[in-house]
Amino acid sequence: MSLTAETLFRPTEPASHPSVAVASDRRTDVEGKQARVAALLQEVGCEGLLVLEPENFSWLTSGATARGILNPAELPALYFSAEQRWLISSNVDSQRLFDEELNELGFQLKEWPWHWGREQLIADLAQGRRLACDRPLDDRKTVGDRLRVLRRALTAYELACYLALGQTVSHALEATCRNLALGETEREVAGHLTHRLIHRGIHPAMISVAADGRSRLYRQAGFTAIPISKFCVISACGAKYGLYATASRTVCFGESDEMLRKEHDAACKVCATYVASGWPDSVPRDVLHMGRKVYQVTGFEHEWAQAPQGHVTGRSPVEMAFYAATEELLQPNWAVTWRATVGAAVCCDTFFLSGQGPRILTPAPDVEWPLKRIRVMGAEYFCPDVLYRDVVVSERPNSSP
Repeated sequence: MSLTAETLFRPTEPASHPSVAVASDRRTDVEGKQARVAALLQEVGCEGLLVLEPENFSWLTSGATARGILNPAELPALYFSAEQRWLISSNVDSQRLFDEELNELGFQLKEWPWHWGREQLIADLAQGRRLACDRPLDDRKTVGDRLRVLRRALTAYELACYLALGQTVSHALEATCRNLALGETEREVAGHLTHRLIHRGIHPAMISVAADGRSRLYRQAGFTAIPISKFCVISACGAKYGLYATASRTVCFGESDEMLRKEHDAACKVCATYVASGWPDSVPRDVLHMGRKVYQVTGFEHEWAQAPQGHVTGRSPVEMAFYAATEELLQPNWAVTWRATVGAAVCCDTFFLSGQGPRILTPAPDVEWPLKRIRVMGAEYFCPDVLYRDVVVSERPNSSP
């Protein structure tokens, strides 16, 4: 059986993007990570690595996910030696995992009967071996922090996956904004957005729909049964290929809401400042300080303290949170989500940090979506602007894009 669209990425972007055109070989990506594991094992003096965390499972398989399993104790694991790799799985899931997730990637199988439980097989595997593990386990060498740092740097294959994921997330957000109707509730709009994401194999890790200024009170708003009567701010974090991309979009009906307009303009300026300042080797503490100055200049000095402003993302929704004292340097090939909030407005997108500058991973794919051009530090940046729609009496939108 061949791989499904959930686990295999085939580049469809034009060859003008070299990182996409050459990144289609997932097996090669897995082999490269095998070499990194071998180097780590030599460094820590161990003969094997046991992988239990889902984020590391996804990273070391270049995108496999254990869908449909409720009990964390039944999740599949991985075992690596310097030269070989194995899937550790229940007999209930092993065939599906190879058919849908790991086909032709060079993994062997160590299987436990479902009525034994995973612990017995892991104990047998560890018997008499010097093992490292990505979480504390008995007297095994814990290397979770080392793996967390290693997985932040995206490979060419992972960047190609991210570009496809980010465009789909932003398309789903924009299609939802274009098709939602006045009077629909936040919950209904969240349902439309969730459908669009799942329809394309994306897991909605976070959905936020805030109508008519509710986000002024709650910066991480979720969604409720409140109906939309004027405007709506929608945010989403979607996961596919084991990667996470986050973005936001705003739609307003009728004439411009003056307060929302002012708040959104300020949020865009702050976000553009973060993007312009957040190059490789920059210090998050200093980047946040630059944004805080823009908050002050735009007349929203205290908004800076109302919500988190950004984080490193990747195999986990938040790989490293940014705080006022964060001094760990940003590195090339990391994915970063910047999120500026001012009143009801949210400006949020995910970016790839390259040596040539930040590259947006969640662009506005709709050529008609309004963009706001902002000049920062001698360079121009484009932020998604508010979409203004005419107030018309219409039927409920279709649930599909």
